[in-house]
Amino acid sequence: MAATLDTTQEAARLWSDPATRARIVGMHARGDSLLEMVSALGLDDTLDSDGLRGVIEGLSAAEVQVIRDAFVSEAASNTADGAHFPIDCRVDDVGQGVAISAVAGAAGPVARIEPAATTQT
Repeated sequence: MAATLDTTQEAARLWSDPATRARIVGMHARGDSLLEMVSALGLDDTLDSDGLRGVIEGLSAAEVQVIRDAFVSEAASNTADGAHFPIDCRVDDVGQGVAISAVAGAAGPVARIEPAATTQT
């Protein structure tokens, strides 16, 4: 089982708040960079301790779009239980690099993050 990174846990906690969720969707709509969003949400320290800054900087435009689509779709489907965090992170060692793909979730796409070596092309 993959380790849970502090950044992912903290982002999921922030996502659970409807006001913060709306703020995140707004940032995606404006096209803010993911690093700008992390900073605006106060997650710089966990991002750096998890070693994710370089990983995020290295994402392709298509991978960033997968993440944006997952968050916007999940927020739009906001059920009475609240929106689920639309990330499925399966990474133990971010130093190996990551690959991001869209997979079907209950309410729409989920961004699956896997080690680059295990992703099928």
